[in-house]
Amino acid sequence: MKSSLLPSLLLSSLLLAGTVFATDSAGENTQSLDGKWDFTTDPAVAEKNTGSWDTLEVPGNWDTQPAYATHKGKGWYQREFTVPADWKGRPVRLVFDAVYHKATVTLNGQSLGSHTGGYTPFEFDVSDTLHYGAANTLQVCADNTYARGAWWPWGGISRSVHLVADSDARIVWQHIDAVPDLVTGSALLSIRYKLANTSDSPLSVSLSSTVAGTSIPPLTASATIPPKSETIVEASTTLPRADVRLWHFDHPNLYTLGSTLQVDDRILHSLRARFGIRKVEVTSDSLLLNGEKVRLTGFNRVSDSNTTGNTEPDALVKKDVDLMKRAGATMTRIMHSPQAPNLLDYLDEKGMLIIAEIPVWGWDDPQVVKDNPLTRQWLKEMIERDYNHPCIIGWSPGNEINNHFNYVASMSDYTRQNLDPHRLFGYVSNTANRSGYTPQNDPVTVSDIACINIYSRAGKDFAAAAESVRGKWPDKPVFFTEYGADQIGGKLSSKIPNLADIWKGIEKNPYVIGASLWTFNDYRSGYKGTPASGNREWGVVTVDREIKDAYWQIRKTYSPVRSLEVTGNTLTVTPRSSADIPSYTLRGYTIKWSLSDHAGKVTAEGTLDLPDLAPDSAAWTAPLPGAGAAAKVTITLISPTGYDVDDWTSPVPPAQN
Repeated sequence: MKSSLLPSLLLSSLLLAGTVFATDSAGENTQSLDGKWDFTTDPAVAEKNTGSWDTLEVPGNWDTQPAYATHKGKGWYQREFTVPADWKGRPVRLVFDAVYHKATVTLNGQSLGSHTGGYTPFEFDVSDTLHYGAANTLQVCADNTYARGAWWPWGGISRSVHLVADSDARIVWQHIDAVPDLVTGSALLSIRYKLANTSDSPLSVSLSSTVAGTSIPPLTASATIPPKSETIVEASTTLPRADVRLWHFDHPNLYTLGSTLQVDDRILHSLRARFGIRKVEVTSDSLLLNGEKVRLTGFNRVSDSNTTGNTEPDALVKKDVDLMKRAGATMTRIMHSPQAPNLLDYLDEKGMLIIAEIPVWGWDDPQVVKDNPLTRQWLKEMIERDYNHPCIIGWSPGNEINNHFNYVASMSDYTRQNLDPHRLFGYVSNTANRSGYTPQNDPVTVSDIACINIYSRAGKDFAAAAESVRGKWPDKPVFFTEYGADQIGGKLSSKIPNLADIWKGIEKNPYVIGASLWTFNDYRSGYKGTPASGNREWGVVTVDREIKDAYWQIRKTYSPVRSLEVTGNTLTVTPRSSADIPSYTLRGYTIKWSLSDHAGKVTAEGTLDLPDLAPDSAAWTAPLPGAGAAAKVTITLISPTGYDVDDWTSPVPPAQN
C-alpha cells in the first residue's frame, strides 16, 4: 500500500459557481429547498415582488403545466426559507443539481452569480449572505431560450436544490480507478481526493478510506491544506484475488468506498462512493470488456416525459432501464447531454455501458470553438460528478459537428490531460463515411472509437458506411451510435421497417462492435419534421411508455442467443456466432420452462441453469420430459440480472375432444 501527497495546490474563489456531489456524510448539515416555489414569467412581477405569482413544484419543469406548455424564455422562481441560527460561522453552500439552461441567482437582494448549462450541478458560497435564524428570500431566473438538437428544452429548476453547512474542511470529491489484473486476478485501486479548506488558517488533516466487504486495511493519507485553498491527495492499494468481483453488464458487482477526513480525532467530513472493478479496452477491430471481445446493442434514450419533463423521477428511470435491459440493451451513447445521477446509479446496478456526452450538437453549434471555456466547464462538471460510475466507459464532446477538428481535438486534450486519462474518448460523427471527410479534417482521428450515425432502410448502406470509415481509419473499431430507418409512428402497431436487412448490414463487418437504435422512446419536440402529435415518433415505446410492436421486434434482434426451441421432448439453445451482433459469452443465465394443457392449466414447470455459452460454441440441449405431449410449451431466457431477454412458445393446437 502507498499514499502520496501531490504538490499542486488549486486556488479557488469560493463565490464562483462550482461542482457538488451527492453525499452521505458526517460533519455537514443539509437542508432541502425542494417543494413548492412561487413562479412567474412576468419580469415586472419578479422585479417588484408584487402582483400574482403561480406555484410550481421543484424539481420540475414549467412546460409540463398547461399555462406554460410552450413558454420559451425566462421564468422566475422564488421562495422564502429559514436556516438554523447555529449555522452562523460555518461555511454554507447553496447547491443546484441542475437548472435549464441559464440560471441567475439572487439571495436576499444580492446577486450570487449565474450558471450556463442545463444538466450539471453548480453552487455558491452563501455564508455571508444568509440571514441566520430569520427569513431569507431566494430568487432564481431560469432561461430555456437556448436549444440544441431535436429534443424539447424543458425549462426550470429540474433537479434538487439544497443548502449544505460544512466544517472548515471537506472532501470535494474522491475519484476511484479500479483496474483488474486479468492474469493474477487482483485489482489496483487508485484514489484521488480533492480537499477544500474554507478557513483562514492552514489545516493539517488525515484521510482514511475503507472498502466495504473486503479484507484490505484502510487506505490512509495526510495533507496540510493552505487557507482558502484546495489540494489533491492520492492513495492506492491492491485488492487480492479473493476480494475481486468484476463489474460486467451481466454481473454488475459494486463496491462502496467510505472516506473520513479528520483533524486529530475530530471528524470534519465523511463521504461514500460506489464503484466497480472492470477493464475496458479497444483494439483496431474490437471492444474488450474484462479481456473478452464483445459486440453489443442498445438504445438512445431521450430524457423526456409529458408529465415529468426531464426531471427523471426514480419510477420513470427504473421503468425505462428495465424495459431496455429486457430488450437486450448492453451499450449506448445514451443521449446528447449529461444524465441524471439516479439514472447512472441504476445503470451501474443493472449493467449497461454508456458513452456520456455534453450538449453540443450540429455543425453550426456556436460552441464548436477550439478551447471553448464553456464546453470545458460542461465536461468538467459532468466528469467530476460522474467519474465513479462503472457504467460510463467514455466521454463525448458533441454530436454530428462535421469537420470541427480543432474543437474536438482541444476537448480531447483537455479531457485526457485534466479530467480523466483512463476512459475512452469518442466524438460522434454523421460525416466520417462521406467523401471529403478525411483523417486530416474529421475529428474521428482523435477518437478511440469511430462512432457514426447512419439512417437508412437499406442494409447495404450501413455496411458501406462502416467500410468507408474503416478505409480511412483502419486502426479504430466502428460503433453505430445511432441507427434507424425513419420515424415509425406513435401507434402500438408501429414497427421498424426492413429491420432484418438493416441488421445484416450493421453486423456484416467484423470490426463493428455494436449499434444503438435511435430511439428507445418517443419524445416531445418542436423540430422540423415533427408530426402533429408534437412528438418525434422514433421510439419502440410511446411518450407514455406504452410498448409498440417495434419493441418486440428489436428484443428478438437483440437476443443474446440465436434461438430457443423445443422439439419433441428436447430443449435446444443455440448460441450466437462471433459474426453476430450481439455476441458475448453467456454466464449465469437460466431457462424457465412450463408445460400447459389445452385448458391453459400449467401441468409442469421448472428452471434450468445454462452452462457458460461462448460465441461459436455448440448448441446446448436438455431433456424436457412431457414437452412433446403438452398443448403449450413456454421457454424464457433469464439474464443474471433477472430480465427475461428472450422467449419461445409452441403453437397451441386445437383441443382434442
